[in-house]
Amino acid sequence: MRRVQTKNIYYSVMSASSENSLFKPVTIATQWICQFGHLTNVQLPSSPRTPGWRRMTSDDVTSALILVNKWSSQFETRRVFTNEEEFCHHFVCPNVPNYVFTYVVENKTGSITDLVRYIIISDKKGTLGAMISAVISTQSSVHQLIIDAMVSAKENGAKHVGVNQTNISIDILQLLSFQPSGSLAYFFYNYRYHE
Repeated sequence: MRRVQTKNIYYSVMSASSENSLFKPVTIATQWICQFGHLTNVQLPSSPRTPGWRRMTSDDVTSALILVNKWSSQFETRRVFTNEEEFCHHFVCPNVPNYVFTYVVENKTGSITDLVRYIIISDKKGTLGAMISAVISTQSSVHQLIIDAMVSAKENGAKHVGVNQTNISIDILQLLSFQPSGSLAYFFYNYRYHE
């Protein structure tokens, strides 16, 4: 018996452009993109500026998993990671090198306080772009974390950065020269809302 049938939780999440939706989506997010060659409101620094910013290592997995689950508990609908293997599949992806990039911020006492995750993808022309999928901030500003993610994505070969505006302020995205580029609808497969 599948977990969804015994635990009453969703089995998977699907997305599609909102123009092609056949069913009612759970939510629709605006996609935003920033072309590095067209930065008008911000000048990227040569390196990330957040103190303690670094690439996540295997030693950080336990702390990062706790941080992600605690942060996401503020949302009614959320992904809950139940073990480190499942977490690593989404935030480390060791089987696909140079695809998933997860960065953490470590404070002076050695605690992980913030996390940013993006993936590097190639379009049909072979141009690399980064898609930010997680910005978790408990100590640092979201604004600065996104700038640091943009800097590191550029260092990793990306020519542009995209983000789905789900929990990031439109004001921050506009301040960082992001432009809306479409919508993405999210659907749950085999999901029942709690009663």
